Amino acid sequence: MAGGRRNYMIAAGLLVLLAIGASVLPSALWACLLAAVLGLAGVVLLRGNRWRTGALLATALAVSLALLDAVAGFLTPTPIGQGLVRTTDPKWWPPPDPTLGFRPLPNSQAIATVTFGPETVYRRTYHFDDSAARVTPPGPAGSDTYLFLGDSFIFGQGLPDDQTLAAQFAKVNDYAVRTVNLGVPGYGPNHLVRAIEAGLLDRYVGQSVKAVVSWIIPAHLARVTGDGSWLGSSPRYVLEDGKLRHTGSFNEYRWTHPLAGLKYLLGEQFLFVDAIGMRQRQEEQADLFVALMARLQLLVREKFGAPLIVVYSWPDETSQASYGASSDFLVTVLNRLRKLGIPLVSVDRLTSTTDVSLLLIPHDGHPTAYTYELIAGELTRRLKAP
Repeated sequence: MAGGRRNYMIAAGLLVLLAIGASVLPSALWACLLAAVLGLAGVVLLRGNRWRTGALLATALAVSLALLDAVAGFLTPTPIGQGLVRTTDPKWWPPPDPTLGFRPLPNSQAIATVTFGPETVYRRTYHFDDSAARVTPPGPAGSDTYLFLGDSFIFGQGLPDDQTLAAQFAKVNDYAVRTVNLGVPGYGPNHLVRAIEAGLLDRYVGQSVKAVVSWIIPAHLARVTGDGSWLGSSPRYVLEDGKLRHTGSFNEYRWTHPLAGLKYLLGEQFLFVDAIGMRQRQEEQADLFVALMARLQLLVREKFGAPLIVVYSWPDETSQASYGASSDFLVTVLNRLRKLGIPLVSVDRLTSTTDVSLLLIPHDGHPTAYTYELIAGELTRRLKAP
């Protein structure tokens, strides 16, 4: 009896140590390694064959999970920005929004600091006007308006307000136009569609909107299915009989569909779980992404009577070799957008002869002011062409 109590106390102590370690360790891989070590400790400390066998099985399971996750991590490309430390003031920025999940507040500002080891990559203050749009140079009263919708690439992450794509477009046009920067870091096409459907951009109706500019990157495929730790409260869409339907947020769906929620949580912790059924999931993401872009194009035309123009950092027939194994699939997705008649602007073609050090913020991977200047010039030529 005393031995049983002793085993229970030791097992409880090992579980407490595992819980503490898992909460402070940087990844599930390290937590699995800690679990393996604690399991071996259990083999030594526990009494009785059943207890020791249980500890040994727990050790084997932890080692197996660690090996699977390590192999999956080895096969997964290193994401841009790995090793960066990002902080914002206020800390929780962008703040929660009931419609889009998160969105800047009107008449506010945020200070973003990014470091890489001892190096400060940038420290910027972002300013927002009374419509929650990032501040751009003011245009003359009654001038043509251009809306810029998207994620951090449209937002101009890491740059001052006057160096974003929207600001550079105003500059290239001699400040004779009005530009509105509605980019928000972390957004996907689902956010943009929901913003228009929910009437958040109705204030621009009747304001001589000449074009709406967006920007796509391959990471948007995962965002339309909520595959990102920051996307839980974001709008979720599904395709039913070829038609888009808004179902609420990803969190709401996962709470009401526990198996899907469990799969998502495990996938967030273990790369090999996330890789299960990946090909089928990519096809689902591609279908949903294309449908959302088609819906965005239609909404822009109906709401503003203007074209949707899409800038892309995405592989096409001339650049696919530099994008790795998934490039053929991504080229197919891009060609589906072409068939929708969406005007596309390739960043790679504009920058192919330019040193990459001039194009991207070091360690961060977001465009520099020079890159935005090139794109703003191309957009101006496209929009002025007969």
